[in-house]
Amino acid sequence: MFARVSRYEVPLDKLAEDIDGVDETAQKVAGIPGSLGLYYLVDKDTGMTMSMTLWKDEQAMRDSEAAADELRAETSSAVSGRITSVERYEVVTHP
Repeated sequence: MFARVSRYEVPLDKLAEDIDGVDETAQKVAGIPGSLGLYYLVDKDTGMTMSMTLWKDEQAMRDSEAAADELRAETSSAVSGRITSVERYEVVTHP
């Protein structure tokens, strides 16, 4: 399993709107071949957020790059957010 972790800065006055859109984003991610889901983490005090998408294998993660780039840009710009980093990892342990 592999994971892509994206970090964002969201203005505090847009954070509720950002959170409200997570279910729609999760549905879009679920529709990408090889997706195993999305986790979204939020620090409501700072507006720092993080998404972690899980992928069945490295190839599925790599094949999803263009769709993920587009979705990331779309969702962050909708709330005047800023993408601060995108990282990729192999998941070596899970429940």
